[in-house]
Amino acid sequence: MTTPGASEPLRFGRFELWPGERRLLAGGEPVALGARAFDVLLALAERPGQLVGKRALMDLVWPGLVVQENNLAAQVSALRKVLGEPVIATIPGRGYRFVARAEPMARDPRPLHPAPSLRTNLPVELPALLGRAHEIDALGALIDKHRLVSVVGAGGMGKSLLTQHLLHARRSAYPQGVCWADLASVTEPAALPGAVASALGVEAGHGEPLPALTSAVAPLALLLALDNAEHLLDAVARLVKALVDAAPGLRIVATSQAPLRLAAERVLRLGPLSVPAATLPAAQALGHGAVALFAQRAGAIDGRFALGETNVAAVIAICRALDGLPLAIELAAARAPALGVQALLASMQDRLQLLTANRDRTAPERQQTLRAALDWSHGLLAPHEQKVFRRLGVVAGSASLELIETVAADDGEVDRWAVLDALDTLVDRSLVSVLSIPHEGAPRYRLFESPRAFALERLAAAGEHAFVQRRHATAIAAIFDAAYAEYFSGRVGADEWMQQRERDFDNARDAVQWARREGDADVELRVAATLLRALPPSLHAERMALAFACENRLDPALPEALQFQVWIELSCAFADTYKHRARQAAAQALRLARRLDGAQADRFALYHALARCASAAAQGGDLPAARALLDEAQVIEDPAWPAQRLLWGAEAGQWVARMAGDTGDALARGRRLVMLDRQRGSITGRYAAISAGNLIDAELAAGDARAAARSGAALVEWLRGTRHEYALAFARINLMAALLAIDDCTQARAIADAAWEKAPAFDLRHAAAAYLALLAALERRPRAAAQLVGYSEAMYAARDEIREANEAAATDRARTLAAAVLGDAEVDRLRAVGAALRDREVGAMAFATQDA
Repeated sequence: MTTPGASEPLRFGRFELWPGERRLLAGGEPVALGARAFDVLLALAERPGQLVGKRALMDLVWPGLVVQENNLAAQVSALRKVLGEPVIATIPGRGYRFVARAEPMARDPRPLHPAPSLRTNLPVELPALLGRAHEIDALGALIDKHRLVSVVGAGGMGKSLLTQHLLHARRSAYPQGVCWADLASVTEPAALPGAVASALGVEAGHGEPLPALTSAVAPLALLLALDNAEHLLDAVARLVKALVDAAPGLRIVATSQAPLRLAAERVLRLGPLSVPAATLPAAQALGHGAVALFAQRAGAIDGRFALGETNVAAVIAICRALDGLPLAIELAAARAPALGVQALLASMQDRLQLLTANRDRTAPERQQTLRAALDWSHGLLAPHEQKVFRRLGVVAGSASLELIETVAADDGEVDRWAVLDALDTLVDRSLVSVLSIPHEGAPRYRLFESPRAFALERLAAAGEHAFVQRRHATAIAAIFDAAYAEYFSGRVGADEWMQQRERDFDNARDAVQWARREGDADVELRVAATLLRALPPSLHAERMALAFACENRLDPALPEALQFQVWIELSCAFADTYKHRARQAAAQALRLARRLDGAQADRFALYHALARCASAAAQGGDLPAARALLDEAQVIEDPAWPAQRLLWGAEAGQWVARMAGDTGDALARGRRLVMLDRQRGSITGRYAAISAGNLIDAELAAGDARAAARSGAALVEWLRGTRHEYALAFARINLMAALLAIDDCTQARAIADAAWEKAPAFDLRHAAAAYLALLAALERRPRAAAQLVGYSEAMYAARDEIREANEAAATDRARTLAAAVLGDAEVDRLRAVGAALRDREVGAMAFATQDA
């Protein structure tokens, strides 16, 4: 049998070993292995049947390092757990032997990752839309003809449900789908762009939030719904105008109690459901929306309920008394099975008369009716049910059962079992709605805005607001503590974890704000540290503001484990934009990790800090420090750790290889990073795209420009039709670089135009300009090339960043081509001119057909 070479893949049993890519596959699926465990397997597999002594094997795996023998034993033990087959034999007292039958295999292309899905934020199941056939047709006709439609009506009228049904019916009608954005929990105008970006799942880039959002949304074609706009009407109007002006493919439906008053707006006013003017037979009465809704809701509570000739008159009277308001009708219908329709009518009419007589007469009549219906429904609750209802008022958005139990329970009559019973009643009474989450077994619960406002009034009147708010904040801190540990445990995939945390963003923001007001730094930072990990690129401005606030709140008196957690997350948050700050944060985390190392069950905290410090040092050009930190991290790396942990060392190793110019090692590590990224459950999101883009960068640096061009074209195509504009901008720059490396200026120019358009929004001008300079040089425009080189160099200098290998190669080549025509002195003069160019001048110069 021929012994495979180090770069030749081989198969043994159900496993495939890919040395160049540093991949181990089992049945075609990647297997997570630590770097040292992989090196042990590779060293033995390259010597099949041979006895490899322990010292010789340690020298192969840890060259130049003094390592304890038990480290080798730990790596072999981890390999046996993974392989589960007689692959490595131990020769007691001597060493190890690779005993599996290995066969060389042909190289195959890298497997494609799944296509990303478009988020809608719509409920899994929608309640039936009764009595609104005309309105849904009218709304559809309006949005077909106009790009901005507002559905306007009083609270409880059913605006949201009508709009949700429209979006559900049109999920496939637009290239980027449909999206629901609930603005009810947004309390500050400045937070609106981030809330919309988060709902869309777009990367809004850096800079001012609204321009960044419009830039990210500009190329999209979709239907966007903005729900509950009335409390921030002017700010929503400004945001909507900016979006409509910037994105010609965007259509917006807003729901509000008042119009936005924009020139492009068309208004659909939603009135009450129809109620018979007089008593009708049951079959005819069901043709009216109010009666149909009452009958459907009452029947859902008790399957024995049926509208008939004996109760139809009372049902019509109830619907008329409630002015045909859908929410008020649901509240009343929920009580019908227990009270009976006649008793319900009598009870409700007396209560409504009393309440509306004492209500503020300046309020609209239908608003008085809804408030009276809430008051009446609340009055029929048992005392412990009223207590749970009002305490739910502190929940922002929706909540898990775990959070509700913690917030609503107490040491008295309301224990956790009582909370469960009360919650069941509140759902039945239509005061609390149940949200089914896709791919999750556990539902979430929420109060609609009108019942929530009523609950908060009751909470304040009971004198409970302060202590329930404290309980809410501490409960969120505990939930986020557990979530942070879960992330690094590997028990849940990265994409899934992010989605789970996103559902509690509003609760987390409220908890952080409460902690700041109360001066509780412990609760604030416990919540904030997990938020820093969970906030997506679409909320970049919020993440940076939170990071600066955390940096200022850190206090040596806080628990060292919490300080470490915050510093390590700050090192990640600052990594893209504030590299020096990121390195300082990583150094603080490492200082604390060394102090904590002996007191913790495993050494991951130290490993994590070492890896982050190594990455930061490499990006800053300090390769000796980066290598020393990486070596220390790899000594303590446990190959049995999940991919969520191993990824940090792999990322640091790639940074060291890239900045050292070791293109082969960088490519191998890039492939391993992609594998680990998939294993940690980052499949369809922005991070999966970024890791694939980095791999393309590594292919180019390794000299395989045609492979990089193929991979880049595939990635750009994969990202088109998604909302991942940040990742798409990166991918286009990488594809442009690869195309220029093979002198394909025609395709490169088309890609460059799209890449430069997004570069300012995502702070990528420095990298994009390096390739624009090479494009100009290859198109025989040497004066433009020299000035664009100067612009790119100045941008890197202003950022105080080291140019990566591909950007450096592109600018060096552009400068050389320009100097061959103009001479070095003229190129240097033009570089100085280019350093002062503005962005619009760069675009005009880069895409001109004549030289500057």
